[in-house]
This record gives sequence, C-alpha cells and structure tokens, in this order.
Amino acid sequence: MDEFQCIEKFFKKNGFPVNPLLSNRFFVGVGDDASVFKLDKNFPLVVTTDMLAEGVHFSSEIDPFYLGKKVLAVNLSDLAAMGAYPLGFTLGLGLNEFNSSWLLAFSRGLFEVSRNYKCELLGGDTIKHKSNYNFFSVTAIGYIEGERALRRNGMKVGDDIWVSGDLGEPITALQLQKESKKLIQPIPKVDLGLKIRELATSSIDLSDGLSSDLRHLILASFSGNSDKICVELYFEEMLKCLSQNMLNWFAGEKDNLDLVMLALQSGDEYELCFSAPVDARTKIREIGKNLNLPLSLIGSVRERSSEKNFNFANDRNDGLLWLKSLTNTFDNIFVEKSGYVHF
Repeated sequence: MDEFQCIEKFFKKNGFPVNPLLSNRFFVGVGDDASVFKLDKNFPLVVTTDMLAEGVHFSSEIDPFYLGKKVLAVNLSDLAAMGAYPLGFTLGLGLNEFNSSWLLAFSRGLFEVSRNYKCELLGGDTIKHKSNYNFFSVTAIGYIEGERALRRNGMKVGDDIWVSGDLGEPITALQLQKESKKLIQPIPKVDLGLKIRELATSSIDLSDGLSSDLRHLILASFSGNSDKICVELYFEEMLKCLSQNMLNWFAGEKDNLDLVMLALQSGDEYELCFSAPVDARTKIREIGKNLNLPLSLIGSVRERSSEKNFNFANDRNDGLLWLKSLTNTFDNIFVEKSGYVHF
C-alpha cells in the first residue's frame, strides 16, 4: 500500500462535511494539494498544533482506535481553552509501517471524535520512515462567535481560580501501571470553554500539570511584576476534586497532603483551569450544573504582601503558588513547579 492508497482507503470521506459551516461551493477537502474553505460570516479563526510521539505521549501498546481519538481530542482541548468552536483539522502521520487493520481502527477513532465535535479533516501528509516509533501532528482550526477569545493573560488580583472535572488519575495510572480511560481517552471541554468565554478572565487546558500550567497564567497575566503576585490553592477544596480512581489506587499508601501534591503534578488531564471574578461564582456553578460537569473553586489570586509563617526557596520569577489550609491543618506550603517538561 502506498501513501495515496492509504489516504483514499482510510482518510478520504465522501458526502457533506461534518461541520455545516463548510458546506458551500468553495469547500475542497482531502485529496487535493491543499484544502479550500470559506466561512459565510467573518468569524475570528483560532489555530493550534500538537505533536504526539510514541514512547512520550502514548504507549506502543495503546489500542489504535483510542489513539485516533486522542490525537484529535488533545488539540480540541486547546480550542476549548480559547473558547472556540471546532471547525477542521489537518493530520500528519509518521508511520514505521502501513498496517491496514491498525489504520482502520485508528481512522475509526479519529473520525468518531471528528463527527462528535463537527471538526472536519481538511488534509495532511503521510510518511513511512525507518524509526521504530510512530508520531503524529495535528493542526486544529476553530472559530470564535463574537469578538473575544479566552486568553492566558487576563487574570486579575482578587480573581477566583477554578478547575473542571477531577485531577490526579493520569499520573497515578502511569506510576502504578493502571488502566485509565482518562489517560487514553481524554474528553476536551469544548462546551465549557464556550460557556465561560464571557465570564473567565484567563484560561488554560491542563496538559502539563496544574502546578506548571497555572504558572503560565500568572506569567502571561502579570508580565514584568509576577514576582508581586501569588496564587493561593485551598487544600480542602483540592481534596474534593481528586480522582476517585486515584483515591482507590493509593488507599492506605499516601495521606491526603501527598495525594494533593501529586495531583498538582499530573499532566494529561485535559481539564480547563480558569480565573474569574468573585461575582461570577453563581453563573459558573450554574454552568457546571447544566453541563453535568464538576467545577471546583480551588484558589484565588493575591498580591504577595507578606510571607510570614511561610518559608520557600524560590529565586526564580516563575510565579508563586502555595497550598493553604483553610482549617489551619498546616502552615502554607510552597508548591514547586512540576509536571511534564517539554525539553
């Protein structure tokens, strides 16, 4: 099987695009040198790219159906963090062999997510290489209804910090070699991103770990004076959003503080972390209820006025996070920057 037979058999679809915005006379999809599309309305576009490499982002043992779902889902999570509707995507495949049954399962998973989120495959590229490892690159395109996208750089002093879903399962599954649906089948929080777009002041998807990703919000929002800002994370609220699987798998082995500190490092969560004004609490809780999605208020943004009763060794200007016990179970604890490191 050569490249063109592979595309024709597994990735070229007949019929109308899955997104009705692309269903017009201008649309050209998979099969030409490039894709062509025109939106009837002048929507701002949002573009994101992610790469996944075998042995780094997924195991060689993963079911190709679930891998097909994951390679698109993680990109849609970036669109969710921007408050964007999915529109289409391109796919780059670097394969060490053309295996028909593997490609069939992979494409089935890919197109399941494509249909569910109305995100059309627009084109891409496929190569066969001599490495032992497969890799994939997806560029996803979304659009904004309105004038404002969610950004990382809008956090304000006094804002609440929120997180969706639960935390800690992916890192626990990797450490204990447990099967985890969340790890291999992440669910992008697209609907949540759309709902909070007019309420949140900043947003990020949790791919590297809360302790790292939250610092990205601090640095983007307070460029030049982030050394004067801190985020307090509430220990008791963090406990409430720990994964039940994490609690079960570590039962009797770790105390609550250790579990929370581990969850702060957990990458591959693909939840949304966002900041919002205090007066948005009622609306945000209503959004969570309507989406049947837990939304936890886990902290707040503060000016760093005093560190009494708080010792930390941090001479880097990379954002200060500390864990605070609302019931005075312990003194404030400095949260190290940890999680997935790209380089």
